[in-house]
Amino acid sequence: MKSYTSFDEINRDLEIYKLQAQIGKEKMKQNFIEIKDAVSPTNILIDVGLTLVRKILYGRILHKLLPFGRK
Repeated sequence: MKSYTSFDEINRDLEIYKLQAQIGKEKMKQNFIEIKDAVSPTNILIDVGLTLVRKILYGRILHKLLPFGRK
């Protein structure tokens, strides 16, 4: 435990802790905004669409490259 020799030291540390708490709250707000944007319906649809396009393209490429499966 820290020992204080004056009220000025106590007030300075309290101010530091208050500012650290404010910084933490702002970081949480920013993280919430980023998460909310990431899971928006538009982004989800884009991700699903890109996944489907990738699977189709990879399937076509593999079908052309691999010898089995052809008749």
